Order: sequence, then C-alpha cells, then structure tokens
Amino acid sequence: MNLVRLLEPDDFKTYVRLSLEAYPAMITGLTPEKEEGWAKRMQERQAEKGDIQYYGYFRDDEMLGAMRTHTFKMNIHGVDMLAGGVGNICVDLTHKKEHIAKEMMEYYHKLYWEMGAPFVLLWPFRHDFYRKMGYGYGRKYNKYSYKPCDLPRGSRLGVGFMGEDDVDALLECYNRYVSASHGMIYKKRGFFERFINTYKVVGYRNGDRVEGFIGFNFKKLYPEHPLMQNIEIEYMVYENPRALSRLLAFLQTQLDQVNRVIFQTFDDDLHYVSHDPRNESVHIFFINQESNVQGVGIMYRILDKERFFKQLADHSFNGESVRVKFDVSDTFVPENNGPITVHFIDGKPVLGEGYDVEVSLNIEHLSSLMMGVVDFKKLWTYGLVKLSNEFYVEQLDRLFHCRYKPETVEEF
Repeated sequence: MNLVRLLEPDDFKTYVRLSLEAYPAMITGLTPEKEEGWAKRMQERQAEKGDIQYYGYFRDDEMLGAMRTHTFKMNIHGVDMLAGGVGNICVDLTHKKEHIAKEMMEYYHKLYWEMGAPFVLLWPFRHDFYRKMGYGYGRKYNKYSYKPCDLPRGSRLGVGFMGEDDVDALLECYNRYVSASHGMIYKKRGFFERFINTYKVVGYRNGDRVEGFIGFNFKKLYPEHPLMQNIEIEYMVYENPRALSRLLAFLQTQLDQVNRVIFQTFDDDLHYVSHDPRNESVHIFFINQESNVQGVGIMYRILDKERFFKQLADHSFNGESVRVKFDVSDTFVPENNGPITVHFIDGKPVLGEGYDVEVSLNIEHLSSLMMGVVDFKKLWTYGLVKLSNEFYVEQLDRLFHCRYKPETVEEF
C-alpha cells in the first residue's frame, strides 16, 4: 500500500539519508553530528505546525521518498495571495522510475488545492520534468560581475552594518518592498534572525527607517591567495534611488580589497550602473561582449484558474476590454482542466459566459503568461497558443503585457 503522510519523529533520520543520497553536493563537510542536528531541527519545525512541513512516501511502512512543503503569502499583481512551494523532493535511489516523485507531487497539489491556494511554485532540478506537470518558466535571473572602481561614487551617509538590533527594521524594509513588487514573497522575523548571521549585511538608514540593504559574503579567488577576493551579493533590496546610490557607493569604496562585485538579480538593466558594462569573461559573439549571464530558475503554476482570476478581480490588465474563453489543457490536475471564460472589463477580470475570442493553451503557458513572464504575442508566434480569431492578437498582447515582470527572491 502506498501512502503520503506527515513525517513522525522517528522518520527524520531516514529523511536525512534520502536527501543526502538524492543531492550528493549536500554531503560536503556534513559530519554525523551535523546530520543529527539537521534531523533535530526539522523535527522541531514539524512540531511547530508552521509554514514548513515534511512529508514522506511510504510503501508497506517503508519510507521511499520525501518532500518539504512551504506555505507562502505572495504578491501577485498587487494582490496578497496564498501560494504553496515544494522543495527537497527525494526518492530512494533503489526505487527510481517507480513514479514516486509523481505521486508526491499529486499529493502536494491536492494538499494546496484543499487549502484554497490558487498558485504554486518550485525550483526545478530539471525544467522539462516539471513542465510536464504544468509548471511554466519564471523570469530569467542575471549574474553581473563588475570591478568596484567601475561603480558610481557618491555619498555613503546613512550606510552601515546591520546587527541583531536591526532585525525588525530589515524585516519592515523587505516586506514594504514585497508589497510593491509583483512576484515577491513576504518574510517573517525568523528569516532575518538567521540572515544577519549568514551574511554580512550593510544597510542604508534614513532616520530610523532602513530603506535598503545588501546581504553578501566574501569569496576567495584562490585558496592559497589571501588578498584576492570577490564580494558576492545574494540579496539586494532598495526602496528608492537614494538607497541604491548609497549602497553602490559603499561597494565602490571596496576597490582596494575586492577584485569584482558579483550581483545576482532579476534586474535586466543593471549594466547601466557600471562605467564598463562588461563582465570578466572574454566571451564574444558577433562583436557583442558578454555583460552578464542568465539562467532560468523558478517555475510557476496556476493550480486553480477559477480562484486565481477571482482573486485578481481588482487588478486591471492594462485597461483593455475583451471577453476571452481560455481552453486550458491541464493533464496533471484534472480539476483544473478545461475551459474558463473571463470578461475583462476595463482590464478587470470577471468570470462570465459568451466570448469574443477563444484561446487554447497548456496550463504551463497560461501560468507564465498570467505572471507576466512572457508576452502573449511571443507565445502566439512560437505556436504555443491557438486563437479562434487572429484579429485579437494585438489586443491580447496589450491585455497581458506586464510592465514590471515578477521577482521571486525566495530560497526553499
């Protein structure tokens, strides 16, 4: 008999073993004492019955797989929406290709459907694997590498290191940014309690209010060379141009000790802040020199399209008025499969009957489209959507165009 259920205290050692076998890179530097501590922390978190929970896949009482679920409050087009996340999906190496991961994902979708979440997301180990389960691509992520001397000089007034006394101010700054940024996920205080011990955190304070910060670490270029290092920024949040300029000025002054500043960000235009837009690579193609590298990471999925549109009732899709019948193919979540008709009235969606144009597409493409990751005309050009009347291509492109594409800075 196959069963997916919450882990019990005695299950966590097996969970750790399955995780380490599935993700061998995690083994580096992990002593038996650290493994035991990891299992204990997960068990304590499970007992709290909070936003993170652990599930196992059991066959005849033997645990053959596991996963970790996350419950989020996420800003989607200015609406705070319940969303689910899943991570650390692992399967016993001797039971691969037995559909264990598939059955766990089905359980995960059912769990969040019953919780009322219209939306779920994940970080894929293989995009093609999860695309088959209805997950659409998220926005490309950028990695820039600039010399400190090429960053702009300026005032550093209000810039300083953040410590334990700044946890609440950092949390407030971050969540204000989330409330103004489509695709972001709200944090809780515990994150920043860990954050200040994981990263070096430098912030910009305007009076009593933190309005921007960076979380970074130093990384040696060569193990045997103590004087050559980079700054690697994993979190950069700023609420206004002044906060950004003060933080960049701080980074510019590190030129005597730092070779490169590495930015990881959704910002497609960050090369404008550097006097030299090129990174350290000598890669060149058709007289274009490399400025940054990009990767496709997070994936999005509309789990319940009816709930999704209903919760976006106050969001205007660019003021357009048109009645659209979406014929949606969702083979992985049968309850979400089939047509839905949405009347966009001055951009605001209302479920209705009767339509001007029928749009046929898979759920993964609807998910990316509704998040504003890709424009409608691109999907149509690539043959990923079909229309009953191509007269509406331009209007549908205007309807779904997203001026501010999603940012989802979340580790899970």
